[in-house]
This record gives sequence, C-alpha cells and structure tokens, in this order.
Amino acid sequence: MLRLLLFCFCAGFIRVYGQLLVARDTITVIENNKVLKMAWANGINHSNVSNMDLNGDSKNDLVVFDRINSYGVGRFRCFINTGSAGQINYRHDPALSYYFPRAFYWALLRDYNGDGMEDLFCSTTGGIKVYKNVGTPQHRLQFVLKYTLLLSDYGPPGSPSISNLYASSVGLPAIEDVDKDGDLDILTFSALGVYMEFHQNMSVENHLGSDSMSFRRADYCWGDFSESSCSVSFNQCPGRKMWDSLAQHKPDHHAGACITCIDSDGDNDQDLIIGDVECTTVQYIHNSGDLQAPVFNDTTKLYPNFPVKNTNGTYINIKVFPCAYNVDADGDNRKDLIATPNAFGTENFQSVWLFRNASTTATANLQLVKKNFLQDEMIEVGQNSFPALIDYDADGLMDLLIGNAGYYINDSQKSRLTLYKNIGSSSVPVFSLITRDYASLSTYSINNIAPAIGDIDNDGDVDICIGNSSGQVHWLQNTAGSGKPCNFSVLKINPFSFTTVSSAAAPQLFDFDLDGKLDLMIGMKNGNIAYYRQTTTGTTITFSLITSKLGGVDVTAEPGLYAYDGFAVPFFYRELGLNRLLVGSVSGRVRLYNVPSPTTSVFPLLNTDLGYYEGSQSAPWYEDINGDAMGDLFLGNASGGLSFFSSASPYVGLKEAGTPAACLLYPNPVADKLYISASLPANTILNAHLYNVSGKLLRTLQLYGPESTIDMSEFENGFYMIRLQSDGSFSRSFKFIKQ
Repeated sequence: MLRLLLFCFCAGFIRVYGQLLVARDTITVIENNKVLKMAWANGINHSNVSNMDLNGDSKNDLVVFDRINSYGVGRFRCFINTGSAGQINYRHDPALSYYFPRAFYWALLRDYNGDGMEDLFCSTTGGIKVYKNVGTPQHRLQFVLKYTLLLSDYGPPGSPSISNLYASSVGLPAIEDVDKDGDLDILTFSALGVYMEFHQNMSVENHLGSDSMSFRRADYCWGDFSESSCSVSFNQCPGRKMWDSLAQHKPDHHAGACITCIDSDGDNDQDLIIGDVECTTVQYIHNSGDLQAPVFNDTTKLYPNFPVKNTNGTYINIKVFPCAYNVDADGDNRKDLIATPNAFGTENFQSVWLFRNASTTATANLQLVKKNFLQDEMIEVGQNSFPALIDYDADGLMDLLIGNAGYYINDSQKSRLTLYKNIGSSSVPVFSLITRDYASLSTYSINNIAPAIGDIDNDGDVDICIGNSSGQVHWLQNTAGSGKPCNFSVLKINPFSFTTVSSAAAPQLFDFDLDGKLDLMIGMKNGNIAYYRQTTTGTTITFSLITSKLGGVDVTAEPGLYAYDGFAVPFFYRELGLNRLLVGSVSGRVRLYNVPSPTTSVFPLLNTDLGYYEGSQSAPWYEDINGDAMGDLFLGNASGGLSFFSSASPYVGLKEAGTPAACLLYPNPVADKLYISASLPANTILNAHLYNVSGKLLRTLQLYGPESTIDMSEFENGFYMIRLQSDGSFSRSFKFIKQ
C-alpha cells in the first residue's frame, strides 16, 4: 500500500526522457560475517588521498581521487567521517563526487586562500591547474577555474623569467606551506632533473592578498640531495649558488616521483617521503636542519619503521610506484599516513594502506592498521567489474556474480569470478560472499572475465559464457540439469571458434531474433557491438556472425583521452514489448537505445547519458532483483566496485525541471537542518509545501533568499516530499529522507 501511495503521489512529477525509472539504492552485503557499511561505493584502484571537511561538521573527511585504469581520467570518491575522535568510521557519499570537475592523472585538495574550504590542485599539460572552491559553509563544493596553469619566476635574482611551474603528470608535487609563512609553496622535480625545486609562494611577502599565488623558484637544489633509481644521495650541490641557471648543470632524467611533506619528529620543519615510479618502497629523508636551511642527512626505505619503529614491522612495500599521503584518517587531529600505488597494473583490491599515528607526542608513531582501508567496507574485486545475476543454487533467488580483469595477488593479476549468494528474500535481497574464485577460473589463463548468463544448449539449466581480452568467448557448461544447483565442472575454450574483430569481448546472451535460441551480443574495445546469431541445428552449438556494427552503435569517446577505445558493454532487455539496449563505455557513461527490430540498421539513441557516472569502463546489468516487476540497475566500473540503482529507491519519482544546479536540497538523508540553495534573486519568496509519503500536506512555509533552512528535528523519521514555488516561473519538487 505504501508503494502504491508513493507512486500515485510521484506520478504527477515524473518526467522521463529516455531514462530508467531507477535511483541510487542499497542492498545489504555481507563478507566474512560482517555487514559492509558502504557496499556500493565503487571500489578503489590507484589513488590520491586528501582531507577536507565535506559537510561542515568540523571533522576531517576523506576525498579519494582514483585514476581507475591506464587512461588517467580519474573519479573522485567522497567519504564522510562519522566516527568520534580516534575512531575510524566512514560512509560513502556518492552525490558529492558529482560536484568535482573532471581531473586527470593526479588531484590534491589544499586550501590556498585560507577560507577554510579546500581548493583543487590537479595535473594539466605542463604543470598544475587550480580550481578555487567558492562554496558556502552549507554547500561546501563549488569549484571555478582560477589558474589554468600555475607560473613561476625562474629568473631571480636577475631579470624575471616567467614560465610554467612544472609538475609531472606521472608523479605528484608536494603542495604545502614549506617555509611556514602562511601561504602554500610547491616542491617538485624539474622536467629533466633528479634535484628538487623549491617554488616559494611570495603572496605573503609581497602583500598580494589571500586570493593570489605568486611563485618564484627559490632553489633548484633544495635540501642539497638527489633522488634517482630508488636511491637518495646527499651533498649533491656543493658550491652551487642558489640562482645558477639550468644550463650549468645537466641532471639525469627523472621519470616520475611523488613527494610528501611530513614533520615526523615535531621539530617544525619538513621531512620528506618520496615514491618513485621505478620503486617498490618509498624513501624517507630526514631533515635535521630548519625552515631556512634544510639539511637532509639520513634516509631509509623501511618507512615507517623510522624514526620510531613500527611495532608490527611492516613498511610501505607496494609492487609499483608507492605514494604516501599525510592525512588525518581517524579524526584525532594528528596526521596519519595512507599509502597507495600511483600506477596501473599493481595492487588493486588491497591498495589503500593505512598507518595510524599512535603517538601522544609530536613524534609520529605510525602503525599499520590494514592494507584495504575503505575497500574492506565495499564490494571490491580488483580491476574492473562485470556484474551478472544468476540463480546458482536453484533456490529461486538471484545471486550476484562478478567478473573482473584481475585480482592482484602474489605479484600477478588473475581474472576470476566472485560469487555472492542471495540469502534474503525475493523482495528484500541480501548478498553474502561465497567465494572470490567461483568455478576455479584462476587456474586458467583467461584475461578479463566478462560473464554472460543463459541456457545456450536448451537443457534446462543456465550456462555461463565468458568473454576475454582477446575477443574470444569460452563456455562454462552447466551439467547439473533442470532445477538443480549449478555444476560448472567443464570449461570449453573458444568452442564456437571465432574471435571478434576487436578485442576485449563483453558478451550477453539474448534472443535477439526471437527464434527461441540465445544469441551472442558482444561489446568490443572499438566501441561497437557484434551480433552472432545462434545457428544450432544439431547437438553442436554454433554461432554465425551477422554484423560487427550492430545498430550503428559506437561508444568511443574523446580520442585524446581514451585512444579511440570504446569498451562497449551491452545489455539488451525487453520492456512493455519493446527491445531496449543499455551500453556501458570506456568513458563511464551509459547510453540507452531503442531497438525497433533486428533488421534496424541504426538504433535510435534515446539518451547519451543516463546521468550515472560512477567511473570509466561502465558495465550495466538491468534486471528485477526486488520482485516488483521493474528493472534494477547494477553498474560495474574499472575500479572493481559496483553501484546499485533500484526501482524501489526512495529517490525514484521526482525529477527537477530545468538544470540540476538551479536548486539544491541537502543533506539527504537529513537529521535536523534541511538546507535549500536556489539560484534566485535575493528578494525572491519561495513557498515551500511539505508533504509526507502518503501525500498529506504537513506544512507550508515561506522561504526568503537564495539560502534557506527548514528545521526537520520535530518530524518523525521517514520519506518526505517538498514542492518549492515562487510567484514567477520557478517550481521544483524533491523527495528526501528524515533519519
């Protein structure tokens, strides 16, 4: 009855333009008898980590910029600190990720103008780009481009020589107040150097104001050391004057390094942690000097076993390019350390190492807590995730099966199938991890397992077809028989004897021509879909290629970013007697097509973007999981996690007219204060009508100006609707949760 009332109330507001009637939702997921706190948080691969107070509660939250795969087009993940001081407790807030601009290669949050809200520093061609955060205390994320490219004066003490402040896209600079004068400086390696450059921010010295950054290269051999090939050498710049020109020294090439400033002994100067693209460990370099004259004379690769020994004897040891981040992870206002890989093709499902600072003094005491921080609370299958639903135990409930490009284990990456059993009910699913190597596929040399589910041999049980990176499809045959739990004891390698014209086959089994036989619809790396019609006449299963460019589908994205790749992942489905097609892509966008008939040469595009951008190489699976006869969407991505959108979500139903940025309502869910931000003139009066889930009008309020607050503390927990109207043409409707 509640669902009926909700639907009736929402029906007047629904506007569907080639959309799926789903919204973000959750399903309980259990691993090793523990309920995951943020199961659908999309996974993390190789990432940068920053602190930021995302919700204005004066606690340090975490923003993770995940580069995801080899393309360098990253995705922000936002984690809200919900613990008290000294506790490690986070929840994922996916909505906040959509307020960040697109970034590439690396991204760090630092407050350059002292307004209490971190700004965004990120890689750009030739150096560093800066987005200023112009948000409000209530809505803290609103970025505008401030500096297209940071510049520095390379000429002092002679004539000015202004050029881009170089920072490699491969590594990361240190962006910190190195000289402790109140503005942010930058430490970076030069384009061809093994020496560290100190670019001093002269904004304070020159009285330029808090909203400016003016750099000069104050030292091209800061600290008098060099770093190359996983080795640090001291006293490398004897007799050199600070302002020598670049022509007077010929440094070796520096491939890439990440630089982290840390005051490990509390003496108010900057010690360094350096990760190198060629190394498996970091280099800790101890500064025994002071702010004006750094003196580096001690180093170790066993960090953080130095200077205070880590009691569990574990130091940062990541197979490819480890980087460290000095952030507060437990909310006690003491900096902890997080280490992650900064390169593709290394640790993935255990790639966020947390070292907690257990010290009660100024000297850091960093103790390893876990190697899968944040990841241990989410579905995480390593590199890439290809979701599928299958009733593997024949209990009438759909279970969750996830293929991947690989778990990184024992210095190698193995593709596997991960299985979660549905231990809930037909209307309330609950997934529990059974195995990370279903059918023991890790024993085979299959790269990039993308599963397709269906009874291809018409024997009454479901089989699994597996696409691989070479463009072939293998057959994991179910020999159990009708109505029995699956028995996948036979793997047939390329039994259909074809290889797609483009690699990275992502198959789906679907009766495309309605002849009662399942056909193979295969997404490919080139962004097209191949249609292999099943032509079986006897006992040998056969498929015949009809076209490698079905429906004119092409999901290739920007060539400058994705190298003409598309990585199409198709999901055909029938709805109200019509065939539709969802296609995931390398860009992460999901397209929706109408499929009028099997002979249609070009499928009409209903929507170029469903609005769900959860990370590159999206992989959709759209099927009813909650028993309401409406489709629900599982969405995989290259980070190895999943997001879930359901027809039963409390967020389904109300769509804003106009652009989403015209009006914001937050937080959602809300505990007490509900904030409304509208892009309207200051003297505008908003009439706010508050309804409960059954459509009963609870209260009418008048709100004034672009920022308003509604006190929800007196209302019971549950679903609510609000309609905002002005005397002009402005009208918006929202649904939210009070909890």
